[in-house]
Amino acid sequence: MARALLDLGAKENVPLSELVSFRVGGPAAFTLQPKDEWVLCRALNLCRDEHIPVILLGNGTNVLPSDEGFSGLILQMSGDDAAPVFEGTKVTAGAGCSLTALAKESIQRGLMGLERLCGIPGTLGGAVAMNAGAYGGEIKSVLSRVRCYRDGTFVWEDARLDDMGYRKSPYAWPKTVVTAVELELSPDDGTAAATMADCMKKRREKQPLSLPSAGSTFKRPEGHFAGALIEGCGLKGYSIGGAQVSELHAGFLVNRGGATAGDVEALMRYVQDVVYAETGVHLEPEVKRLEELLCIF
Repeated sequence: MARALLDLGAKENVPLSELVSFRVGGPAAFTLQPKDEWVLCRALNLCRDEHIPVILLGNGTNVLPSDEGFSGLILQMSGDDAAPVFEGTKVTAGAGCSLTALAKESIQRGLMGLERLCGIPGTLGGAVAMNAGAYGGEIKSVLSRVRCYRDGTFVWEDARLDDMGYRKSPYAWPKTVVTAVELELSPDDGTAAATMADCMKKRREKQPLSLPSAGSTFKRPEGHFAGALIEGCGLKGYSIGGAQVSELHAGFLVNRGGATAGDVEALMRYVQDVVYAETGVHLEPEVKRLEELLCIF
């Protein structure tokens, strides 16, 4: 099994701290960036035949691993095949394409639709898998078709927009592997660049971009904002080990330096407990624990 994965281009014993934006976590037994769909299919078939646990990652910007690491295969959906192709107002790109880079290029080409999503640090495939959104925009608003791997075959399908909602998507792993995406953008009405600049300015002013984090740690509770609830409970700046509730934005947990995955996990639970005790609101994590993404076929 190891030899077969290495022949596909896999690497051994890669620290998860190099693969996730929290910069924490122990080693992964194997990691593989599939260079094409054949390699992806072959790797998944190997894992299925040998009952090897497998996890799909993009940029790892919304994931919390464990300090013990992972004994299976991490599939990283990124690579040169992700480069976007523009045809009129349509753009097709691989799942590993940077969402921010795609937003910037689309505006340079006189198109709009992604300007509010610029600055989200994940991949296009990851954005589709969770219906990523920011500042009133969502990926579903421009999503046209999705190329999926299901049951051993690759197919293009029209986007199932009715099944997508706030951080909800029918294209989430492990039911689906998104390999490419087609978006339908619009001609720029002259406001796209200014909107993008305003959103990026808000990010720089309000978010702790200089420290490792996974973005917003908790989903927005109905009728509330997670950051405001956490700050209202006096938790801004609270730390456990190297993990801290950001002093800039309480909705972010950050790695102040030397944090372990255990520190982040403990801080997440502490914040949930305090907020629930003081407000009655349960904060649901937006960050996925690595084991939630594990699949054994």
